[in-house]
Amino acid sequence: MIGRVAALWRYPVSSLGGERLDRADLVPSGLAGDRTHGIFHAETGEVAYPGRHRQWAALPRAFSRLDAAGGVEVSADGEAWHDPASPHGTEALSRRFGFPAAIRRYAEDGAQPRYRRAPIHLLTTSALRTLQAAIPGSLLDERRFRPNLLIDTPEAMEGIPEYAWMGRRIRIGNAVLRGTIPCARCLFTALEQDGLPEDRDVYRILLHSFGRDLGLYCEIEEAGEIRHGDALLVEEPALV
Repeated sequence: MIGRVAALWRYPVSSLGGERLDRADLVPSGLAGDRTHGIFHAETGEVAYPGRHRQWAALPRAFSRLDAAGGVEVSADGEAWHDPASPHGTEALSRRFGFPAAIRRYAEDGAQPRYRRAPIHLLTTSALRTLQAAIPGSLLDERRFRPNLLIDTPEAMEGIPEYAWMGRRIRIGNAVLRGTIPCARCLFTALEQDGLPEDRDVYRILLHSFGRDLGLYCEIEEAGEIRHGDALLVEEPALV
């Protein structure tokens, strides 16, 4: 056993704040309901890209979640929730963002994400501690890095242990993942979020001292259920 699931996160709308879960179903495409929708400029059709253009910088300060029936809900303040197709939902977000916003399901009406995402993004507390040591004055939180799975690893575990899991089977609950490649970072990690200030040092240190990477992308080998507190076990590499 390497560690345990400390947090499970789902982000129904790309670039908006997500929801922390007690349990989640992993399906072949990833965590069910994760990043199914995106924010677009309602007039130009351009997909939002917070890590590249200043006009999108307010997106992480709004929120998304799934309702009991599995439908997407959005909120500009974390208190009043709306169907994203309703005028109330889009008007509140447009005021928050400063541009006419539209939320669209990917693949509908030609809507495409700005990049091809991996099924699962995993991050360890060891990786966060390692980055924190490099920028002790910064306020770090897993939300800056938007993992699906935050794995609590022992204090004695140093560095970024998830890099050693590339190509290996990772069992959590009754699901099995396989580590693929490190997660490349962008300026999104420096943007202001609820309770987190803007901090350009976060991205600067990631870029210059960490090769811009932190965390691990994974594929799903066996679908299943994952719960908060589940143990993470990594299969030993085959002997050659």
